[in-house]
Amino acid sequence: MTRDDQSEIWVTVLHYQGADNTANCLRSIQKLSYRPFKILITDNCSPDQSGPQLAQEFPDCHYQKLDDNLGFAGGANASVNYCIQRGARWVWLLNNDTELDADSLSLLLSAAEEEKRAGILGAAIFTPTNDGYHRSGTGKIDFKRAKTLERGVVDETKKSIACEWISGCNMLFRAEAFSEMKGFDEDFFLYFEDTDLCWRMNQAEWKCLFVPQAKIRHIGGASTEGKLAIWRSYYYTRNRLLFFLKAKHGLAALPAIFAIAAHIARHTIVLPFRGENGKRQLKAELLGLSDYLCKRFGKAKCLDF
Repeated sequence: MTRDDQSEIWVTVLHYQGADNTANCLRSIQKLSYRPFKILITDNCSPDQSGPQLAQEFPDCHYQKLDDNLGFAGGANASVNYCIQRGARWVWLLNNDTELDADSLSLLLSAAEEEKRAGILGAAIFTPTNDGYHRSGTGKIDFKRAKTLERGVVDETKKSIACEWISGCNMLFRAEAFSEMKGFDEDFFLYFEDTDLCWRMNQAEWKCLFVPQAKIRHIGGASTEGKLAIWRSYYYTRNRLLFFLKAKHGLAALPAIFAIAAHIARHTIVLPFRGENGKRQLKAELLGLSDYLCKRFGKAKCLDF
């Protein structure tokens, strides 16, 4: 099978910084037991210029370089659509800081083929902690507290479990469903875009399925470490408002409004006493609130501090 052959199954990695993480992810993809499938590396205009080096190191992978950092939402859309345009029926979208069990793709596809309305499927995520691993990957959307909640203990003997949201670090898409939903809403840029897409999928009667026997490892936050931590504070604040007030309207939105307002008010009081980092976090959160109120979405233009 040559590099340019069409395939119904694609695995795509969105790369933004952290070339070592991306390389480890690609090596774990190459060890997947399922065959055949194609691999795509999407370089989301990584500032460390590591994309071309990865393309050279992994010549059997397709490679595309985006002209600008489109965030997770825009970069993911470019990745998944690239695969769909080349005949993909299923596309597994992965963060670059993930590593996969060898049978994970086989388990996901087996569950997907049994449920004809499966739009998105996700594996169990194991994130390293000080005392082992934290297991997550699926859960509920809590509109009263304006949060996404982990499901907790699940029955691992089940092939799949219907859920309200699946983590964006690993999403297996049915191409038909992704195209019908027009992919991720790029107003989000980063954070809550996965929650929004899962919500819209469920509203359109596509199912989001968690496959507990499929397993991946995820470092988490690798693309927004160090100074870029203020990205998390800004986008989380702005997009939390964007999602919950987009999904609910009128009186139904009031609990989310009160929960988010209380969160911001509490941080306004406590964060100034947490040193320079606390002040930077508060500034980012207030900028996120301001941009939401002014309807400035997509890539932020106010985080150069």
